[in-house]
Amino acid sequence: MKALGKGSIASIVEAGLGIARIVLWALVGLWAAAFVAYLAFIGLMGAGILDPSLANVGDSQNLHIRIIGLDGNAVEDVSWTDWHFIVPALLIAGVGIGGSLIIVTQLRLMFDSFRSGEPFRRENANHLRVIWITMIAIELSRYVLMGLTAVLLYQARDPSLGGVSLSLDGERISTWGSILILIVLSEVFREGARLKEEQELTI
Repeated sequence: MKALGKGSIASIVEAGLGIARIVLWALVGLWAAAFVAYLAFIGLMGAGILDPSLANVGDSQNLHIRIIGLDGNAVEDVSWTDWHFIVPALLIAGVGIGGSLIIVTQLRLMFDSFRSGEPFRRENANHLRVIWITMIAIELSRYVLMGLTAVLLYQARDPSLGGVSLSLDGERISTWGSILILIVLSEVFREGARLKEEQELTI
């Protein structure tokens, strides 16, 4: 099977990206519904319509947050409805879903040009540029929001304990490496588009 053109691998990938885009839009809807539902839940509890004890229906619904005390092993329970946790968590999820939607949309536009057999368009360089900028924004937002979560949980902790320990899943070296590769590829596509335009003018 050929890589570019109609009925190619690029066509299959474009179709897959179209499905992924629909799924991400559904996740955006679910995220918005969860955010509204949480605000409604907190509002009803604040108005006394709902019993606040619903937020603590057993230990299984609490989050175990590690608080560094003198023994280094203390653990404190935080309710799953605690805004110190849920608001940053919703923001992190929103950034991830929104960023993924932007990336998938840009990739789908790129593979549409691959399907048509014209990979070196100036628009593709712009699509890659949007993708790596979005990836940087996601990563930086993730670090900021994780830091915000740590600060909020530190303020909500038991004063007799020490600081809050939150860990990221590694240094994300592969993500930053991918960003650097995309920066280079965007310039490659830009140069390819420029050479193609010059060739067409020469002809």
